[in-house]
Amino acid sequence: MENTQATKHRNKGLFFPLMLILVGMVILLERNGLVDRQAILQLLPLAPIAVGGTLLIARLRRRMG
Repeated sequence: MENTQATKHRNKGLFFPLMLILVGMVILLERNGLVDRQAILQLLPLAPIAVGGTLLIARLRRRMG
């Protein structure tokens, strides 16, 4: 039981650091001219969809196993 709680705590603790890394990488690529700002803005609405899908899959996996 303690293992499961530790895993849940660890997974929640990784979300924001990973998001910060991702945002930093995108900003760095954009400033160096490797990524177009308009392309990023067009794809931005996909971020909440991806996060929601990931959370849904994780929740379904917990229920099944």
